[in-house]
Amino acid sequence: MSQETPIYPSFYQRARATQYAGVAALLMVCSASLANIAAAMPIAVANPVVLTDPADGRQIPLRIAYPTAGRRLPVVLFSHGAYSSKDDYNALLDAWAAGGYIVLAVTHRDSLKLGGRRGTGDPRHFGWRLDDMTVLLTRLPEALAQVPGLSARADITRIAATGHSFGGLVAQTLGGATYFDAASQVTVGRRDPRVRAVIVFSGAGAFPPTLRPEDFLALRIPTLVTVGSNDLKQAPDLSGYEWRKQPFDLAPAGHKFLLTLNGADHYLGGSVGRDDLPQDPNGPAFVAAFNAISLQFLNAWLRDDQRARRRLEQNAARSAGKQPLQGMPLALLQAK
Repeated sequence: MSQETPIYPSFYQRARATQYAGVAALLMVCSASLANIAAAMPIAVANPVVLTDPADGRQIPLRIAYPTAGRRLPVVLFSHGAYSSKDDYNALLDAWAAGGYIVLAVTHRDSLKLGGRRGTGDPRHFGWRLDDMTVLLTRLPEALAQVPGLSARADITRIAATGHSFGGLVAQTLGGATYFDAASQVTVGRRDPRVRAVIVFSGAGAFPPTLRPEDFLALRIPTLVTVGSNDLKQAPDLSGYEWRKQPFDLAPAGHKFLLTLNGADHYLGGSVGRDDLPQDPNGPAFVAAFNAISLQFLNAWLRDDQRARRRLEQNAARSAGKQPLQGMPLALLQAK
């Protein structure tokens, strides 16, 4: 049985009582400067919700955040970073819900909360994660039905796949990026046509032979890539920033956007993903900029909001990856 927790009157007011105390004011500044984000809606959270994988009977834990009012609500699916969980990104996911989206976050089996251990590196987790998301996409009506009345308010023809780090790799794969399976010696595609847009948050660049530069050429749908200038380094010859922005660099042009957060690390200054890291004073500003631009992107491509699309493109043209966005001195945006 899921537990439904109302959050009143909005994410922003709740934020004042948490470690994200600065998010409310900063996001309002961003909203005013971008003029595309409506007043935050009151939201509720159903957590945990459990979805059963019919293949093996395994239970997949979900967290569902959603507006308490509204109809024809688009859906955002979120895959967490390695060893994290559905509960480690509330500052982002609840902002999307307050912007008018039903947000379903999965806890994958590599999570520490499900017995995973850091550094184990089992290669099967990538496939397992993709399977989790496929089950969620296929059984989305069943998941939504566990929250009374939510199914009737959802528009499951408008879906975005999003994720952080390892989850970003999952999201870009659902969006069309391929990968090479060494065991079978074939290129594998797990593109899901139900996904209309992708957000890759500090995801993964090329790491041959599994992920080659050419594998990004199949990522053709609208994509927002977000990276911190001090992001986690994993490729030997590239900085963390250089490597993690490759989903933008290597994907074909057309509705691709890169949000750079100057000074941000892999966890937005300890704001998301892990709760055992020092808090960067700029963390709330990183979160606010991420939320503002990602909501603008979702509005443009899930709601077909032409004004949001024009503003996103205009902001990218003005910034061109060099000039800070208005009201967001740590954020740069570019498009191709």
